[in-house]
Amino acid sequence: MTRRTIGLISIALAVVVGIGTLVAVPAVYAETKTVTAKHPAVCVETKTVTAKRLVTAKRTLTPADEANLQALKALYKQIRDTAKLIRDKVKAAKAAHTDLTTFAADLKTAKMYATHRAVSHGIMLTEAERTALAAMQTSIRTLEKLLKTQRKAKASKETLDALKVQIKAAIAVRTAYLKAIHTAALANYSARLLTLIADANVKLTFLQGLLARLP
Repeated sequence: MTRRTIGLISIALAVVVGIGTLVAVPAVYAETKTVTAKHPAVCVETKTVTAKRLVTAKRTLTPADEANLQALKALYKQIRDTAKLIRDKVKAAKAAHTDLTTFAADLKTAKMYATHRAVSHGIMLTEAERTALAAMQTSIRTLEKLLKTQRKAKASKETLDALKVQIKAAIAVRTAYLKAIHTAALANYSARLLTLIADANVKLTFLQGLLARLP
């Protein structure tokens, strides 16, 4: 075999490898899409983010909406500031060995209320919606854990299939609820802002009252 022949074979092999690499890229992409489809929670979250972008692009805010957005931002800042004062007071009380057992439930609520909420022109969830979605997600996770346990226990195919049906139904309910939230936000953003402001005022009042009662 001449050197020229060997050189031609090497070039041919390089071309084949190159073609193989190009073909592999769509295959990886297809696999990524398949993995995403197997995780509805990820898909729903992605759709929610997309929905926020669409809402921002299409909506023209009224002067009242702009004013309410600023009011909501100010309320959230007050909530954060009050929550910090509560944390500082609790830290000082613990350092002084003061018993805070009677405040345990209220402090847990305060921690939940202090969770950061971003203010945007997109879809912002009300507390009622957050609570409902959290309950739905907990139900889905419980079923998924049960399915995992049943698989390890070598449960029958019928039992596993029944659990899969329940999980699929629970995810469908959550997805429908998210779509309903999206529709409601598009239909009446101004009313949603007022609901969010009312929610924030309830939180702030609670936190301020707790701050005053803490030793």
